[in-house]
Amino acid sequence: MRFFNPKVYIAGILVALAVAGLYFFLSKKEGPDIAENYHQSQFFEYAQFIENSVEQTKNDERVDLDLALGGIVPHHVPTTIPLLAKFYAKLKNTREVKTFIILGPDHVDRGRGQINVSNAVFVTPFAEIKPDLEIIEKLENSGFVTHDETPFDREHSIDSQLLLISKIFPEAHVVPLVFRSNINNKTAGAFGEVLAEVARDDVFIVGSVDFSHYLSEAQATPLDHLSANVLSAVTSQFGGLVEADSTQALVALMSFLEARSANHHVDLQIFNTGDFSYNRDFTTGYVSGFWGIKNDLLNNGDSEINILFVGDIMLSRMVGDIMARKNDWKYPFLKTADFLRSADLTIGNLEGPISSGGVNQGSIYSFRADPRAVEGLLYSGFDIFSAANNHILDYGRVALSDTVETLTEAGIAAIGAGHNFEEANAPHITEVRGVKIAFFAYTNLFPQSLWATETQSGVSTSMFENIKDSIAKVRNEVDIVVLLWHWGEEYQTKSHPREQALARALIDVGADIIIGHHPHVVQEIEEYNGGYIVYRLGNFVFDQNFSEDTKRGLTLKITLRNGKIFKTEKFEIRFTSDFQPFLSTNL
Repeated sequence: MRFFNPKVYIAGILVALAVAGLYFFLSKKEGPDIAENYHQSQFFEYAQFIENSVEQTKNDERVDLDLALGGIVPHHVPTTIPLLAKFYAKLKNTREVKTFIILGPDHVDRGRGQINVSNAVFVTPFAEIKPDLEIIEKLENSGFVTHDETPFDREHSIDSQLLLISKIFPEAHVVPLVFRSNINNKTAGAFGEVLAEVARDDVFIVGSVDFSHYLSEAQATPLDHLSANVLSAVTSQFGGLVEADSTQALVALMSFLEARSANHHVDLQIFNTGDFSYNRDFTTGYVSGFWGIKNDLLNNGDSEINILFVGDIMLSRMVGDIMARKNDWKYPFLKTADFLRSADLTIGNLEGPISSGGVNQGSIYSFRADPRAVEGLLYSGFDIFSAANNHILDYGRVALSDTVETLTEAGIAAIGAGHNFEEANAPHITEVRGVKIAFFAYTNLFPQSLWATETQSGVSTSMFENIKDSIAKVRNEVDIVVLLWHWGEEYQTKSHPREQALARALIDVGADIIIGHHPHVVQEIEEYNGGYIVYRLGNFVFDQNFSEDTKRGLTLKITLRNGKIFKTEKFEIRFTSDFQPFLSTNL
């Protein structure tokens, strides 16, 4: 029989504690080179599929950027493995990357912090990917990031990227970051600026994000195209305009790119589950592309410039009542402000004065907006408004002058009206990254008695010869001439032949872009003799939800490159019951 010996038992415990203590001491002594644990990929079964996909990528393809700073790629495995393979193979042929910072969603919101990081080694079928502990430490010290391994167990937004990274960049390190769904965009944007500070030149940022979910392919495709178009502007101010499983990761990525002066995107592609399978009902949308710096655009001043044109904006009557009742002067623009701010220049037609003065000139359709309404225009990032329209004098010349002064004080240009002839007819010339653009505004809906004179306020002179002379004076000084025209017959969905003849004649004498307003419905768009004529954009903010034609408007984005029109994109506008515009799709 064996007897229990307490001395032996205690000695055994002490030895075990000593061994454990020694192990702990040695592991700590080795410092930051020792990762806390391991995560093993859940996708070992797709190793051969990945091998085959990588083998099929073209070795000679490169990313057409002088410096590729970041990219967006999906994480839907195995469906998008061919996309992932092509993405990382092209990157490998373009530049060497020592560390990948991956930004993805915390799909089940398990992390302790808002943004969580792992410092584990990730085991894949091809290699073990080690963490970049130097960057991780800096991010944790920033106060934005929490170390928590819990959300990285089977988190496919990270796992999917590491499969291809380990195959194509087997020596690379990783900083995996997952974003909880409750992070606001302001926090995500601030974190993107931190990334720009801590990321070395050998780092590449990956936005591991899937886009629309659970929609039919027909429903998903326009939304995903809209998301891609918004992100192509390299802006973190996109709010609810992007449909994705982690808009926070995308905001952080775009904020990083803005801080690093990214000026170009390439290989921007939109896919859907239906492109890879027979499933076209409950689909997932994918966007893939690279963002970075194109040196020739920087050096030559020919980077892309985006100009947004919107239709009629009326901030009185029922729209004004809603703003006053809610005491929210930004209210009409809450669903579109981020999109409007994403452009270099945003231009509209201000239908009626902003003033508390003047006298109603007698029409039952007289408009006058509360001066506080300018808050919404500032919030939305408007740069230029046409004041040449049939409602700007609804409360007389006093209210017109108030409007010009209110907009000017807010830093918004008011064109087509002024205190005298010179001011009303003068172009607004603005320069964006070396490209000069002249804006004029006219309306032919007023009698000559309401045109501005040398001694009296009013609107610009809309005679053809006056416009022709005005264009000629600036034509050799600017790259682009834009005319804003308020004209035509209300609610007609087709322009009149005499309007077409006039617009074409104005292109012939030097205008590059003509943007039309007034009928409150959308009309046709025409390319003519190297110029672009938008006959009518319809409404943007207006209380006219009384017909199918007035329930939609058009927003046009014109992209300039090398000082010339490079491309145009049309976005359909719809309206809520409170007359808030929202983007329906791009056309």
